[in-house]
Parts: sequence; C-alpha cells; structure tokens
Amino acid sequence: MAVRKVGTSRITRELGRGGMSVVYEGYQEALDRKVAVKALDASGARSEELAERFKREGRAYAQIHHANIIAVHDLVEKDETLYLVVEYVDGADLHRLVQAGGALPPECVAAIGAQAADALDCVHAHNLLHRDVKPGNLMVARDGAVKLMDFGIAKDPLAGALTETGTVVGTPYYLAPEVLGGDAEDERSDVWSMGVTLYELATGVRPFTGSDYQALFSAVRKGKVTPVRRAVPGFPRRLAKIIERCLERNPERRWESAGLLSRELVGCAAKLLGPTPTAKRLAALLVERETLEREALERSPELAAAAEPEEMDEPEEPEDSEPAAAPEEIAPPPARLRWLILLLLLSGAGAWAWWTKIAPWLSAAR
Repeated sequence: MAVRKVGTSRITRELGRGGMSVVYEGYQEALDRKVAVKALDASGARSEELAERFKREGRAYAQIHHANIIAVHDLVEKDETLYLVVEYVDGADLHRLVQAGGALPPECVAAIGAQAADALDCVHAHNLLHRDVKPGNLMVARDGAVKLMDFGIAKDPLAGALTETGTVVGTPYYLAPEVLGGDAEDERSDVWSMGVTLYELATGVRPFTGSDYQALFSAVRKGKVTPVRRAVPGFPRRLAKIIERCLERNPERRWESAGLLSRELVGCAAKLLGPTPTAKRLAALLVERETLEREALERSPELAAAAEPEEMDEPEEPEDSEPAAAPEEIAPPPARLRWLILLLLLSGAGAWAWWTKIAPWLSAAR
C-alpha cells in the first residue's frame, strides 16, 4: 500500500476495491475517530471527466446532512490522486447480508426501505439524482442505522451533462427503463432503482435478469416482473404492493417521490415491527447475518472436502497384490512344475501298460 497519509488521516488498511476506486480505513488522531478514505486511482485521476465526477461526489456529500447519508469530511488531492474522506460505518452492506442468508424478513425490508427512501428524498431535495441505488450502496450499521453511500455518479441537473448523450450510467440490474432507452431521467428513476433493491431484499433475487446485457435490457424495458407474493408466498400484501408500484414501467405510475415512498414504508414497518424498536431489530439482523456468514466460512473447508470423492469409498486391494484372475481361467503353472507333472503322467502311463499288457504275458509264459 503506497499511500500512508491523506490530509489528517493515517491510512491503516484497505477495505475494498471497485471500478476506478479503492477504499481504505483511516484514522484521524486529532479527532480520535476512524474514517473511510476513497481514492480515485491514477488512471481515473488522469481522466478529466472521471476526476470531475469524483469531485462532484465530494460536493454532493458536502451539501447534505442527513442521518441516513454518509457524511463527508474532506476532499484531498495528493500525488495526482484524488481522495474523498468520509464517515466510517461499522456494519455491512445489504448485498452482503442477502448473500449471507437470502431474503430479509418483511419487517426489516420495510424498515430499511423507509430510511433509505427518506435519505434519497433528501438527495432529491438538493437537486441531485443518486443514479446508483442498489443493495451494495446501502449499509446497516452496528447501531441499526441505514446509510446511503457512493454518490460517485450523482448528477446535478443544473450543472450540465458530463457524459455523452445516450451513455448509460449506473449498475445495469437497477436502471430504470427510461434510462436504458436514453430518455430523460428524474427522481422517479431513482425510485425505480429503490424498488429493484427492495424487491431483491424481499425475495432474495433480482426482478430482472438476462444471459447478457442485451437480454437484461430487454427484460427491464418490458417491465414484466414476478409478483412479490408469488415469489414469496405469505409475504405481507401491503408491502408487496408498495414495492411493485416502484417498478411500474411508466414513471407516471410510480410513487411520485421518494418521500412519499418513505412515508408508506414507515407505516408498513410500524405495523410489522409492533413494539420492537427499528434500530434494535436491524442491529439484530446484522448480527444474525454475520453469524450465518461466519458459519458458512467455517464450513467451507468441510464442504469442499465433502464434494471430493473419498478414497475409502473405492474398492480396496491388499498392498502388492496381483490382479485376481478371471474365474473361468486357470493360471498356467510354472515351467518346473509342468515338467514334474509330465513325468508323473508318463510314469502313470507306464504302470498302466505294465499292468494291462506285460503282466498277463509273463503269467502265461510261466
């Protein structure tokens, strides 16, 4: 790891890589706190467009103060590399939680969606579009809070387009039909992405798939999706309808705003959670899924061994043994034994001749 310090943050370890960036864990000694440091790699920093997007991410974060949005601390340029220093969240993203144990419980889906949609509504209130809402960009913290992150492709409609007309920006599985079709996008495009995310949390699978991008885009543009209650029998009807309205192909038929979606999910979550505090339930969910993930990792060597054929299941033969002869065949005796058998046979033949021919002739001669 070449970089050791960024601004006032001392880099302690690498957390992960993705796209054109690397994320590190850092520590600010003066403030005695952990931070996350996102670095745009050298090749990305040399691209004027990518560098401007990265800076725009920092500016987007800086404008927004919301309990469910990652806070920005600093934007640093050092050695031809751009670094974004942001709030460190001790927890896991939703993609990881789904991978660990499949679909989430309905009350958790509603509670997470309510907080995430409220954060998205705040983004929209600042004349911004997130453009990459997905499970991997939503985290559940140790205290049960939900955090929206990664504004790397956030778009300010007032700042002008930085990409060529028709360029698709975002993660394909979560893009709205109008985005794929090259039409104008707005807040309802983010609502669609939130709907795809909630569907995946509720069912454990994405609503749209394809063998390649062309097939995927075709499926999204058609907008046909398996109803939530068909995919998960017994799923709460009200919550299923909330999710499916996000996935209306026509933007006019979706939720008008992320704020309205959030309010619907708040009411749904309250009914499903009952007296259980939201933060307590989501903190418990994090622990449950981390336990499943840890157990799966502990079992993985055994599972790998079980998948391989064991030698003890194969027929065994004594060491240094020769292959058994077929039942109908008799192995020929060694050469010395064959000569002995021949002599015995000749001796027997001679005795028989003596007894039957010579012995009677001698008796008659006497």
